[in-house]
Amino acid sequence: MINHHLSDEMIMAFGAGTLSAGQAFLVACHLDICPHCAARVAEAEMIGGAMIETCDEASLSDDLFDRILMDIDDDSMPLSATPASASGWAERALGQVSTPRLLEALVGSDYDAIKWRSVGPGIKQYLLPVEDSEGEKVRLLRLSPGFVTPEHSHHGSELTLVLKGSFSDDTGRYCVGDIQDADEETHHHPMADTEEECICLVCTDAPLEFKGMIPKLLQPILGI
Repeated sequence: MINHHLSDEMIMAFGAGTLSAGQAFLVACHLDICPHCAARVAEAEMIGGAMIETCDEASLSDDLFDRILMDIDDDSMPLSATPASASGWAERALGQVSTPRLLEALVGSDYDAIKWRSVGPGIKQYLLPVEDSEGEKVRLLRLSPGFVTPEHSHHGSELTLVLKGSFSDDTGRYCVGDIQDADEETHHHPMADTEEECICLVCTDAPLEFKGMIPKLLQPILGI
């Protein structure tokens, strides 16, 4: 069960097409396996379409954006009530795809077949060939069971989608399909918290800020 979803702001930005290439890729992967967020995107598209149809050159009310967010977050609308014409995302997500199809198109469905690069004991990465914005990187991270990521903060944003296993930090526990949206205020050291390895899709738009000396020294070489 997915417990950590996309924020309202991320939903709106995706629907408006204003996310960076890497973030849009990761969000699309999440929508392929999360019916809840897929339905919210469909609702946002419905609202946006209705606004375009009914809005002439009249000025918009000051509370319009807040009211739109309230509509999107209204869980009273069941998934089956989302019109198929509003968005293809809901229908694709309802299929419960095990591996997001955009990701599968790049690396296949067998994670063991990926040419992983060792970052250090217990952690590997694979940089994805996603057309990115300046400073942005999209990668897969593979954490061995029990691995604890060195403590770090962020110079920018870090969007993470769990694909296999789970990890925990001070903000909670993240399992398959869950999204973690970290920013400059986030200080953490996530841990793969089961006997199963943890594989995540991660998009960052700036280097991490490690606290330990060794990770800082290795950072330019590893490109994290």
